[in-house]
This record gives sequence, C-alpha cells and structure tokens, in this order.
Amino acid sequence: MHLQTAPRLLKTPALGSIYLNVQPHALTISDNLRATYTFDREGRLLSCFVGGENYRCGLCGDVLLKVTLPSGKQRRLLCPDEQTGLSESVRSAVARISAGLADQLPAELRAWLAVILAWDAERWARERQTFQTIYKPVSIVPPDQYRAVVLQATEGCSWNRCSFCTFYRDRRFHIKAPDELRTHIQQIKAFLGAGLALRTSIFLGDANALIVPQPRLRELLQVIHDELPSATTGELRPIYAFLDIFGGEQKTIEQYAELRAAGVRRVYLGLESGDEAVFRLLNKPGSPAACLDVVRRLKAGGISVGIILLAGPGGATLAPQHVAQSLAILQAMELAPDDLVYISPLIVPPDGAYAQQARELGLAPLGLDEIAAQLATLKAGALEATEHRPKVALYHIEEWIY
Repeated sequence: MHLQTAPRLLKTPALGSIYLNVQPHALTISDNLRATYTFDREGRLLSCFVGGENYRCGLCGDVLLKVTLPSGKQRRLLCPDEQTGLSESVRSAVARISAGLADQLPAELRAWLAVILAWDAERWARERQTFQTIYKPVSIVPPDQYRAVVLQATEGCSWNRCSFCTFYRDRRFHIKAPDELRTHIQQIKAFLGAGLALRTSIFLGDANALIVPQPRLRELLQVIHDELPSATTGELRPIYAFLDIFGGEQKTIEQYAELRAAGVRRVYLGLESGDEAVFRLLNKPGSPAACLDVVRRLKAGGISVGIILLAGPGGATLAPQHVAQSLAILQAMELAPDDLVYISPLIVPPDGAYAQQARELGLAPLGLDEIAAQLATLKAGALEATEHRPKVALYHIEEWIY
C-alpha cells in the first residue's frame, strides 16, 4: 500500500463526521469524536477509546482497560466475554464506516479496512494461540518500549530472588543459542506480518538479558541484525534491555562501547532505592554504590540509562531515608537529557516475601495517598537533583500489556 499520509475528514448524512488519520504504519478512525480506533498494517486493533473508556490491546490477545473514576484511575484486564464484546463492537463500527464511505475512499484505504474486518473472533483466538507458542509470558518492559519488538534472547531472570518481584517465578533462567534465537525471531516476523513496520525498536528480554557473557551476546546481537535490520535504513535497529546491578558490574567500559556499536542504546537498571537498608529489604543483587559504578561505566561506553525507583518500599519508617538517599544517588549519577528516571509505585502480593518481612520488622505499608505523595516528592526531587534534566516519569506496572 502506498497511501498518502494525511488526515481526512469525510462527512455523510448517514455517518456524520468520520476522521481518518492515515500514517505510514497505523490508521486511526474517529467516529464523530465519540470513539476512536487505531490499527496497524496487519489490521490489528492497537487501542481504542469508546464510551469514555480507554482500551489497549496486546499482541498476547489481552485487552487492558484504563479509566479515570472519581476514586482514581482503574486499570484491569477485560474478561473473555468483555473482550469478545469489544472486538465485535469495533468490527461492527468499522464495517459500518467502510460501507458508508466506500465511494469516497481510494482503493488502498478500502483494502486496509478490508484487512481490519478480517479480524473476527476466530482470528483473535488463533492469534492468541500463536503468541503463546512463540513467547514465554512477557512480564514487563519499560514504558518507552511498549511498542518495541520484544525478543526473548533469554528467558526468566538470572537472580529471581528479589523479595518484591514475582514476574519470573514460573520459569528457569535460560540463554538461547544463536539458532534458537533465529527461529524465535523468524516466528515473530511471521506473526507480526505487516505490523512489524510500526515497531521500530527492539527490547531484549527477559529480565537482564545483557548479563549474557560477551562472546555469546555478540553472536546473539549479530543474529538480531541479520534478521531485523531497520525497516527504513537497513542499518541497525536500536536495542534496549534490562540489566541487574550485579550483571552490570561484570562488564567493562570497552565491552559497553562494543554493545553501543552493536546498536544498544539504553540499559534500564532497577535501583529501586538508594538507601542500603531498603535495598537489602528488597533483596536486590549488588548495592546502590555498585549501581552508581555501573551507570558510570555504561555512560562512558556511550550507552544511556533508565533508572527505576520505587515509591513505598520500607513503609513509613524508612520513607525519609529512602527518599533522601535515592535522590542523593541520582544526583551523583550526573544523568543527561537522553537518560530516563522512572518512578514506580510498590505493588506486592500480601502473602509474598516482601510483605512478610515488612510485617516481621514492623514496617507499616504506606497507604495509596502516601504512596502518591512519595511519587510526587521523588519526581520533583529527581528533576531538581539532575542538572541536565533527564525525563522523569511514572512507571505503573499494572499498565503493561504486550
């Protein structure tokens, strides 16, 4: 398809005002400013706004509802019946619009709408099953990489003992062999189809993929470049990844420079807290001081960083030192405009290791209002503590879906 990328406002007596925002790799349809639907080139529904509610659709087949209520923001996954109802409603709306505008649309755009209408209930179910054959659960990625192509070069987490995290308890840590990764990527390309063009970056999963020894990592990155060159330039797609602090200590500045040359652009480090006592409570590998050293090595190697802090760990008792020490270490990192700071509210299961240990130590958890206040304090403090103003943003794990 070679559509001219331009907004189109079309009006008919039967349909009213239909606004079509045609982009190179996505199409957004606005139905009389009451509902909007966005699709990729494969016809997948990416997101929609219907009845005052926002929905985001994952490649996995799940749909996340995000709505603002008087009591605050609600985030939840739709149940199967709700998903079916939403998909049928969207398909019906697109069918009505497609039929009503048939005489006013170029052939390429009519073809795109036909691709969208091919997504019936059977197609949705088939795609969900295919996703599950390609991926282990994609537990989390940073918000700026929600539209990346996730490649599970590793599965699970090499540490997997943080007291507050349960993301990877269902799998052992596994490093893929080059041929195994190549097959994985080829399956992903076939699955995404024309929708691949919308996803311009790569997120290397799972939890700390860059812990892979450098010789094997070099091989895996070459496979990625062979299979997924940039859609526009044919050169390297930018690569992003998590790395734990202990793993980060194992690589030299020269090795990070090599990763930069191989396309790695940003590494995300879960500092969580700059305070030693809170850090130990979270059972993180490494230390705040070691995190500072890893950040300096990464930046010396030309790679930007994403630093993740938690709001709420240590409860009311340790809150003052958690905030003070976290901001102090951010200042010492000398972050730049291409770096990120994410602040994430602590969300833990009530029967998990962190909650149990906090009860034993008499650390009363912060309430929702107190966590919101600490989020605001950390955000404001992070902006003040970093001279060159990196981006500082909320990172809410309940908003993730792939």
